[in-house]
Amino acid sequence: MSLNKELVGILSQYFDKNEIAKFYHNIFDSVKLEDKTEIKLNKIDESQLSAKIPIGIKEREVINHLTTFAEQKLTKESFLALLLELAHLTTFSGEVSIATELSQDVIAKCESDDKLLKYLAEAHLSLARIAWSQAYWDQSQKEVSTSYKIYSKLKDKEGFAKCENMLATIYGEQGDIQKSLTHLETGLAFLADSDNISLRAMFEVNLGILYNISGDNGKAIWNYKNALQKYEKLNDARRIARVRHNIGMLFTKMGEYQSALEEFNQSISISLENGYLSNCAIGYIGKAFIYTKLKNSALAEVFTDKAMEISYKINDTLSIADIYKIKGMIQGDLENFDLSEELFENSIRLNDDFNSKLNKAESEDELNILYNKIDDKEVR
Repeated sequence: MSLNKELVGILSQYFDKNEIAKFYHNIFDSVKLEDKTEIKLNKIDESQLSAKIPIGIKEREVINHLTTFAEQKLTKESFLALLLELAHLTTFSGEVSIATELSQDVIAKCESDDKLLKYLAEAHLSLARIAWSQAYWDQSQKEVSTSYKIYSKLKDKEGFAKCENMLATIYGEQGDIQKSLTHLETGLAFLADSDNISLRAMFEVNLGILYNISGDNGKAIWNYKNALQKYEKLNDARRIARVRHNIGMLFTKMGEYQSALEEFNQSISISLENGYLSNCAIGYIGKAFIYTKLKNSALAEVFTDKAMEISYKINDTLSIADIYKIKGMIQGDLENFDLSEELFENSIRLNDDFNSKLNKAESEDELNILYNKIDDKEVR
């Protein structure tokens, strides 16, 4: 996370410029961004591959200073809102232990006060997002259920919609497209009278993903573009980066690799600038996959290595499974068949462990391609 533009934006909602300057002055000497190393590649790939991955200590130091600073100056409601924003930011930054602590802190401060139910519901939904990011589906669903019950007390339709969107995301990741679509339709019904464009954009992104999976490219890009326009209007860098990535995935599926690389580069650029490690990991994976298709094994390998570094750091097991799949493709192209088979089997096992049916099927398809390649070589 470190000292990035989004953190500055969050602070500006709660403090004036003098207070922000004072906060920065207090921590500046102990929290610094690391320099980037140099490697010989084109300018875009060089900047992406040389990016240093934070180890979490400095991010925790920033948060510790900030929460102490803020609690003394803000009302309880504003302080809780700030903690939730920081939890969302640190989730995207891959600092899940910090995000979890922040969310749990909100829960501890809310549970005995019915006037704070809104923040309590949001905190449980935050924990649901964190569990989802780690592929802990059951835990994520339990947190959503708790959040749903609290929103029921408040009769909060937008809260219901957020829960439905989260459930749609969970089922989508597991490959249950029909359940995902049902939850999206239910959530959109709750938004019938809402003018919350950010929340509507979230639904459009998920619809785009489902249409991409089902092969309806026209509807997929329509939903992505609509969501992108909304997030650009809101200047929401975090979600702009994610939509750009999703558009890149769509172009990849369509075989439009140059367009896909442009989208991935935009997503990664925003993510590196703001420390969104989860976006960086999947962006590097997306680029590595394209480089395998372009038969550039060397470049594919360095991007998978960078993605693996980030994925282990943020404990993103499903991304690790994807990386094994791509490494299997690379080794298959190099005719290292035994290693390729082992890598595909690792990918299948991890996806099976987390009940990720779509990703498992993709890895199984690649393994079958490998077996056909081995058979063809033996025939020759």
